[in-house]
Amino acid sequence: MNFIDQFTFIAFEKTPNNWILHKILLMNINDARFQYLSYLAKKEVSKILILGLQASGKTTIIKTVTEGQTPEKEEEYLPTIDYERKRIVIAGQEIVIFDLGGQTTFLDRYTDGLSDFIFSGVSVLIFVVDSMQIKELSRVKHYLDISLAKLAQYSPTASAYLFQHKTDLIPEKLKVEVRSTITDHLLGDTPLLLKYYETSVFNTSIFIAMGEVFVEATNITETIKPLLETFILHNTAEMAQLFTKAGVPLIQIENTLNFDHISLAEVRKVFNAVVQNLANSTDQTSSSVLFESNNRVFIVKFTESGLVLFLGFHKDRFLEKHESVPSLYSKVLAFSLQLESMI
Repeated sequence: MNFIDQFTFIAFEKTPNNWILHKILLMNINDARFQYLSYLAKKEVSKILILGLQASGKTTIIKTVTEGQTPEKEEEYLPTIDYERKRIVIAGQEIVIFDLGGQTTFLDRYTDGLSDFIFSGVSVLIFVVDSMQIKELSRVKHYLDISLAKLAQYSPTASAYLFQHKTDLIPEKLKVEVRSTITDHLLGDTPLLLKYYETSVFNTSIFIAMGEVFVEATNITETIKPLLETFILHNTAEMAQLFTKAGVPLIQIENTLNFDHISLAEVRKVFNAVVQNLANSTDQTSSSVLFESNNRVFIVKFTESGLVLFLGFHKDRFLEKHESVPSLYSKVLAFSLQLESMI
């Protein structure tokens, strides 16, 4: 029996219907670049840049972490022309992701004539390198160094990440060699501190990496984590995790016992099962669900601000605290409203 099969869905909550996963419409690109920069500043929008050579997987990363869908391995490749913007909202924070086309013509424009527009007001830069493009590392290094220099010039407080992507394509016996080659070539003399992740859209690695990116772009740790820590302390939760609606993990509380025998991949399976269960429900106003295994009770709550609260409790705590499951369920729903008020 797998992890999901152990659960039985037993309750729903009736609230406004705005939890359903949906595709974020691409914002239209126009020539009013500097007006848009003004808009970002006035709205306090977080700007994320994702760039790299052509076919490195940038657009697929964005689709995967904003729509929660794993792409087909044989999916047709459609290159990004110039650049595209995708708007998302996490914890009430508006984020605009700039997906920069990787053709040489475009990269030269971004790092030259358009550099003030592209690199101004950036919160996080992500440079993606295809693990299978070892022969292109000199070009990767060229554009990486220019991009970091422009970032330091126009957005000196921004964070920078290097994603070694498509790691699922590397034969197991070559993984260490490929990693060493890429990091030695790209990180050896990089002046700016880069946070390095090995990623793939076919496992949880891209969700973990993008979770850290989104946390930096939203400052969610400062505003929400203390509240979550207090709640689990008073209610003896064994697991507490915040996700985006697409299943990207944002905050995990380290001082909970956690479920060491449950991987993030299994948690995401449960998460996806909850989404499907809610989507198939005849009650189309549901935005939370309570379900249980033999020893534990889990509550998943979709909030109006684009967050998903995932809590786990051992059944022994109900006996110890002389508390019923419906009582705890009500506490979680009330707590989610408190979180909303802080956003």
